[in-house]
Amino acid sequence: MLAGMDIRGSSGQGGSGPGAITPDGSPVELYVDAGAHGDDEVIAAAIPTYAEILELGCGTGRITRPLTARGHQVVAVDESPDMLAHVTTAGTVCSSIEDLRLDRRFDVVLMMSFLINAPDDAVRRRLLATCTHDVRADGVVVLQRHDRASFAEPRVLEREDHRLEIADVEHLPGDVDAATMTHTVAGRTWSQRVVVQNFTDEQLEALLAEAGLGKVDYLTPDHTWLTAQLL
Repeated sequence: MLAGMDIRGSSGQGGSGPGAITPDGSPVELYVDAGAHGDDEVIAAAIPTYAEILELGCGTGRITRPLTARGHQVVAVDESPDMLAHVTTAGTVCSSIEDLRLDRRFDVVLMMSFLINAPDDAVRRRLLATCTHDVRADGVVVLQRHDRASFAEPRVLEREDHRLEIADVEHLPGDVDAATMTHTVAGRTWSQRVVVQNFTDEQLEALLAEAGLGKVDYLTPDHTWLTAQLL
């Protein structure tokens, strides 16, 4: 693992570009108008209708908005007040995920943005402890994990008016990958350094079991989306 790394460093501390930058390096303005790109459909197909959802790391509400539009009741959590200022369709809580302990339980706990791939063991345990604390006994935890193929080599991806360059790729000891992601949208550019701990399915399932989660169901062919339930 990377000594001294916490969740902020793990997902890109020191991001740069116009506007507010969150503690983990995420550029707020980049995500204000970001679409769901089908992620909401993957989630919705895996959870009950009209569910009570705790969304951990909601950002500016990219997924919050379509979930509430489907009739789900969402409590959206983020440590960045600049991000939360753009979430208007749900109740919000400004808190780090690791420290969050609410006095209620939810049908669904949702944690996206491959936070589960934080390269520090203790951080991952704390993240999962929050998930298990806040999900109902018969509820479901929905996770998004990093796709190791996305950092396999430098490349450029383009969609509409959005250019993403993945550069400075490093494959570090312990199956850790790092890369710099540079987004250019409408002539504005943001860069963010991202470091992730990769897992095989077996390693991930062992990590979940340690946290008291099992009954893993992969929702997509690439196994980047999955659900788990309390054991």
